Amino acid sequence: MKSPGAVYKKLREAKYRRLVELYRKFLRRDPELCKYNQAYRIQTDSVVKNIRLCMLHQQGEGIVPHLLDICQEIEHCTQCNAYVPLHTKDSVRTMFEAELRNPAVKAKKYPEICALEWVLEQEAADISIIYSWISRLIYRFKALFRIWPAS
Repeated sequence: MKSPGAVYKKLREAKYRRLVELYRKFLRRDPELCKYNQAYRIQTDSVVKNIRLCMLHQQGEGIVPHLLDICQEIEHCTQCNAYVPLHTKDSVRTMFEAELRNPAVKAKKYPEICALEWVLEQEAADISIIYSWISRLIYRFKALFRIWPAS
């Protein structure tokens, strides 16, 4: 039987792992994650096409056609000097904490966190995920060894 301290540590690790996954998902350089990028649906005859446009140089409600840039591939985004991320680390973290406060979302997206909370009889929103530098280093080594195949 695990001690409450070991379960508490596992819960902190699970929260940290999920937060790192969300950072990777929302902080990568992708056209959909740019502040100025918007999706538009264009219909010609019987063909409906979705494209993403850079709206950096557009002012007001109207669209100026000669200032439009199509930005829907990662190559466009990596070469763009005007890329502004839609999310910050703080906004991703607050989004994660809000999801943990909602029981329905938490049960659907984070079942391992729910199970550890049930064992501890404590809400995950109350538990800090701030690690010391040594704990972060140990976590990275564990992740590294999970990636490498056993020889």
